[in-house]
Amino acid sequence: MLCHEGEMERLRSSLTIKIFLAIAATAALVIGTMALLVALSMRDGFSQYLLRGELIRFDKLVQELAQSHDPEAPGWPDLADDPHAWNDFVRAHFTPPGGTDQDNVNADTLMIGDRLALLDGSGRYIAGTTERTAVSQRRPICLDRHCYGSDGLGYIRLNAPLQAEVARDAFFLKGQYASLVYSALIALFVSAAAAYLIARQILTPIKRLEVGAKTLASGDYETRITQDRTDELGDLISHYNALARSLAQTTQAEREWISNTSHELQTPLAVLRAQIEALQDGVRKPDEATLAEMHAAQMRLSRLVQDLKILSYSRESNLATDMGSEDLVEIASEAAEAARPALEAAGIDIQCVFPETLLLGCDRLRIAQIIDNLLQNTRRYTDAPGKVRLRIWLSDGFAHLAIDDTPPTPPHETLPRIFDRFSRAEESRSRALGGSGLGLSVCKAIVEAHGGTITAATSDLGGLNITIALPEKRK
Repeated sequence: MLCHEGEMERLRSSLTIKIFLAIAATAALVIGTMALLVALSMRDGFSQYLLRGELIRFDKLVQELAQSHDPEAPGWPDLADDPHAWNDFVRAHFTPPGGTDQDNVNADTLMIGDRLALLDGSGRYIAGTTERTAVSQRRPICLDRHCYGSDGLGYIRLNAPLQAEVARDAFFLKGQYASLVYSALIALFVSAAAAYLIARQILTPIKRLEVGAKTLASGDYETRITQDRTDELGDLISHYNALARSLAQTTQAEREWISNTSHELQTPLAVLRAQIEALQDGVRKPDEATLAEMHAAQMRLSRLVQDLKILSYSRESNLATDMGSEDLVEIASEAAEAARPALEAAGIDIQCVFPETLLLGCDRLRIAQIIDNLLQNTRRYTDAPGKVRLRIWLSDGFAHLAIDDTPPTPPHETLPRIFDRFSRAEESRSRALGGSGLGLSVCKAIVEAHGGTITAATSDLGGLNITIALPEKRK
């Protein structure tokens, strides 16, 4: 019983049923309204048709009224003053279908006296019945058989019978109503079938999307929905497939991120562990060389952790928080002077090509960190004797900062991946040089946090070119 109730509730709440009922109910309402209007129109139209048929039989009466009309006393005053005179006049000049003139004296089989009225040329009542039913017909009284109403002397008006139609008429209408009901039922059935097909057409891709959403929720991002539609549901399927691809790529990137991070952390930790165990076992003594190796491993670990922290901030959009109007030339000059001793000690000459000043809306510490990272990168990977050139210029509302160095140059095919986390362009740029593999990734994250771009290319000095473009005024 509970299962049956659950199925019924699911059936009632099904979107297919709701769409089907909505379309079917609308079709039923339209068909029912049309059938009712057609039935009413048919009934009134049939009555009008019968009245027009009856009025044709009034030729003799109309001719007599036209001949008895006196232009000096219009409006047939002799008939207006005496109701009996009108009734006698009608009986004398109207012959029922299939009857003779003698039949008029005996009976009015069609109740003409209770239905017929005489009107003047303006449509005002003169004689006959004063009642006027919803369905009635007028015939002009003219001297000329082919005259129009505006040329007539007056009118005769015939009302539809107030009593029920005769058996013949009722039989005809009953047959027409039956045909109309059958037609409405067929139209309703066709509409219901169309509503069902439309509901299925709409709900089939929605059900596929539902299954796909459950698949995504279970962690399976490789499943795709077949794209076989060009409407809005087809667009929704395309968006679903794009979302699935994005989630798959993000998941793969997260796995690689965790794997690479773990691998990078293991190396300095392994060095520290080996040194500590060697000291504990007495294999090595805490001399200057041992402590220097341990300090280098600890510094490398600290840089790696700091870089990871910066990249995690970039994901939270909290990387550039202390924004202000700063002089980019001043920031770059201070960074260049701080790095000059280390560069010269490594046999690398630094050259600066700066304008006098260039104000920029930025986080001063983060921009300085970018320049420091790039200069350290140059110092590690440029052969001595070498050269590094630092340039700044303004173009199209963007402040540009470029760093070029001398060989070696990374392979051209590796340049698009040079800003990826833990990416190393070549083995010569190895961990032995002290890099964490995150320096350029950190630079990219900071630049993007400022709304700018960073690109890598081959330098005209023979080495690597890194160009940064930052908007002069942030929106």
